[in-house]
Amino acid sequence: MCGSGDKPPRPSANGAGTCPPGATTQTCPLKKPHLVELIEVVARSPLGTVVGAGAASGRLPTKTTRTDKNGAAYQQFINLGKDIDGADKRHPEYGRPVELRARVEGEGSLAGLGVRFRFVLTKGAKRPDGLAGAPQEGFGSAGGGDTTTASTDAEGWTETVQFHLSQYAGDQYEVYARLADGGAEKSIGKFEVWRRFWYQITRSDTHAVPAPAQSIAAYKALAADMRAADEVTFTQASAPASTFYPGWMVRTGGGDGAESVIGGHNRSEFYKLYKDEPGKPVKGHLIICHHQWDPIGVSDLVTAQVATNPSAEITVDLKAWNAGLVKPALSGSLVALGQWSQGAASGALGDDDIQIVKGRSGLNCIKVRLPAGAPDPSVAPVTVKLKLNYGKYYAGESNGHHMLIVYRGESANFNQVVSHEFGHGFGQTPRPGSELAPLPAHAHQYDNAHGGQGSHCSTEATEVVDPTMTSGKRWTNGSCIMFHQVNPGGCKQLFCATCEPHLRLQSMAALT
Repeated sequence: MCGSGDKPPRPSANGAGTCPPGATTQTCPLKKPHLVELIEVVARSPLGTVVGAGAASGRLPTKTTRTDKNGAAYQQFINLGKDIDGADKRHPEYGRPVELRARVEGEGSLAGLGVRFRFVLTKGAKRPDGLAGAPQEGFGSAGGGDTTTASTDAEGWTETVQFHLSQYAGDQYEVYARLADGGAEKSIGKFEVWRRFWYQITRSDTHAVPAPAQSIAAYKALAADMRAADEVTFTQASAPASTFYPGWMVRTGGGDGAESVIGGHNRSEFYKLYKDEPGKPVKGHLIICHHQWDPIGVSDLVTAQVATNPSAEITVDLKAWNAGLVKPALSGSLVALGQWSQGAASGALGDDDIQIVKGRSGLNCIKVRLPAGAPDPSVAPVTVKLKLNYGKYYAGESNGHHMLIVYRGESANFNQVVSHEFGHGFGQTPRPGSELAPLPAHAHQYDNAHGGQGSHCSTEATEVVDPTMTSGKRWTNGSCIMFHQVNPGGCKQLFCATCEPHLRLQSMAALT
């Protein structure tokens, strides 16, 4: 025993020194190896400790402190790379794995001791049973083991152990460690699965746009952190042709002020205003406009009898509620075919002969001013035949990270569209067969045959007869953010219970 003065000195309790001469078993007891630290580490040069979910180390320097929390849980933003700001600024709070080490102290050699790690999971809301493979948590890799055992070195440290959180947002984890042959456990955590992404607003310099507060809240409810990036503005002078029209031309009851119109005819020019920021790799480009119009093509032939010059209002049947005519046309000429005739006399009609006037009855209404040389229609009616290039208008669209968003002062509409278009960018609403395992097919998914463009959610919607739809029916008044129309009265500014797990299981590593 250690108390005998004729024995060689033994290591002290920390394994680094010796018992003093003449020590007794009471003053220098033999110390069994035991676990003294379980810490989070980050591989900045050199290796150091991450404080927050775990404590500071008695041996390693503190490199950084976690500050991002949801209640008592520390957020782990799994969709971002740890080194997006460089290895010297490695983010322990980014990526699927958290990195841990344990340290043992005690008598004798400390090398080669086994330390067993395990975790305890608190499932996120609506997490499906049977999560497996790459989306699952585990030691060593995604979908790895429920436990792992690491060996200590001569100083009592284990190698770095990686614990990969799941891909399911809201899952929480505590990790435990103890010596493989028994003894007290230490714990570290809680870590919670989150995602983080950014939005860049691009807008006209005269178009004031609020922060999308309801969208931020809708994603926060699904453990996703939506953050603002720098704004970019454009002017009437810098914008491409056919971007600004008087308000009365693009909406019934509109005023004289110029309003921005962005869509298939000019959006590629606005895509160029996106700012690439390496530290914000998952960023949506919210191109804010007063109106989103796309050029569609040529109308059916319209024939009218003109008795005055200019004519009375002529309605062009565009076969859709959300279609209209503007001048100049969004793309190319307004008139695809134009002719006047009276008996044997006839002539051509062009863009200059088409009038779109303030106060028209609808966005599909025009007047015709017969050109010089045409007969006087007040003497005898003149027949006009026209085919016109027209457009359709929407509340927004997404194309990967580029999104067109309409804002005209209606905050609820604006927020619904922002949330909706980001939802599309993150793979919603999945069509049958494209949902992530082990989730079942989305129970309320529908395609544009029932309204909208693309795949949407019909939760709490009503089906009505609509002969303009290829299915003959259309969904109305859906309550989910992923419904195809802006519905401020019915939308709850939330993703519905069916959509929620599909979004939580998305990694959100990119906008597609």
